[in-house]
Amino acid sequence: MSLLCLCFTATAAQEKQSADEDGAPPPPVPVVVIEEPTPGAEMPAPPPTFTPATPRQAEQAPQFPGGEAALRAYLGNNLQYPAKAVQDEVQGAVVVDFDVDVDGTIQNILIVRDIGGGCGAEAERLVRKMPRWQPGRQGGEAVKATYRLNIHFVLTH
Repeated sequence: MSLLCLCFTATAAQEKQSADEDGAPPPPVPVVVIEEPTPGAEMPAPPPTFTPATPRQAEQAPQFPGGEAALRAYLGNNLQYPAKAVQDEVQGAVVVDFDVDVDGTIQNILIVRDIGGGCGAEAERLVRKMPRWQPGRQGGEAVKATYRLNIHFVLTH
């Protein structure tokens, strides 16, 4: 599986200012890691909330507009690490399944695994807010397909 990492860092001036004001070290800096599904990898059976007619995979998987780099940029620019998760030092992977319809709209968002602290809700918010995707293709035709996105929430100190 390819592993991508997005780091959210404060500027040196902000870190210095934060440490100077109250004498405490700056707060942890959140990091999000996205795992893309491995092409050709077998996906588990769909959960009951998906209709059996919805294909899980297509010959060509759905794609975020602009590709993988654009998806990383979108998440990096829009992710808001939940305050409760920072306070409770919640870290781990939120797994999100969603359908990309033939017109590229996102449907049937399902949090497969939540780590708490509001991270699942944040992952769902990010997916709901996404622009239209390029749909999956089967035999050259656009088809509804399910996409699995693993978003890792990691705090660094």
